[in-house]
Amino acid sequence: MEEHSISLNAKEWSEVSRAFEESSRRAPARRPAPRSAAALLGRVASLVLGPRPPEEPDTPKRQALRRFAAATLARQGLAEEHVSALLSFGLNRRQVEALAMLYVPKRRPPGPSTVQ
Repeated sequence: MEEHSISLNAKEWSEVSRAFEESSRRAPARRPAPRSAAALLGRVASLVLGPRPPEEPDTPKRQALRRFAAATLARQGLAEEHVSALLSFGLNRRQVEALAMLYVPKRRPPGPSTVQ
C-alpha cells in the first residue's frame, strides 16, 4: 500500500486557510453606501494607508475547498461528497481527512457520569 503524506506546501496552506476563512463568513462583504460614514472612513483609510493590494482571483480549487469546509462544518464530520473534487486537485485522502479534522471543532470526550 502506498503511503501518502499529509503535509501541504506554503501555497496549498494559503489556499486552504483562505477557503476556510471565506467559508466561515456568514454574508458576503457589501460596499457601504457612497455618502455614508463607512464610505468616508474607507476613503480616509485609503488615503492614510494607501491602496489595497488587488485580491487574488478565485480559483476552482479554492471554491472546492470552501464548499468542503462549509459542508464539513455543517455536518460536524467529513463531507464525503466533496472528497473526489479535492482529490482531482491533487490532494490525497489523508490530506482531506486531516483538513476535516482541523475544521471540525474538537469534541470533549464524555466525562464521568453524574447520574446517581
